[in-house]
Amino acid sequence: MLISFSAINAGDYVFLDTNAALPQEGRRRLSRTATLDGGAVITDGGVTDADRSIDFTAIQVSEDARETLWVMFQNQDLVHLSCPEGVFSGYLQRVKITASGVSIGFMVYEKLT
Repeated sequence: MLISFSAINAGDYVFLDTNAALPQEGRRRLSRTATLDGGAVITDGGVTDADRSIDFTAIQVSEDARETLWVMFQNQDLVHLSCPEGVFSGYLQRVKITASGVSIGFMVYEKLT
């Protein structure tokens, strides 16, 4: 699976090749309030892409890509993630660069396509 990150203001971009598909994981916006009779009221706010976090690992990442990704993580607020599921706007929540590859946590703000 080929994915890419692009910095919105700086023009930097990184392409990463991952071996695994993105996991299908979601969360509903639910809240539960206890009632006086011992029951509960559950309010369902539905599902939105903004509730997602996308985590993945890439191996065989070039040194240039590692450096660009690290600079993006330190200096860019909002970035775009392009992957087979679509294009997302969001934040690099976590970046871990090791000798064996790169591990990234991406928090979705919105789905663009």
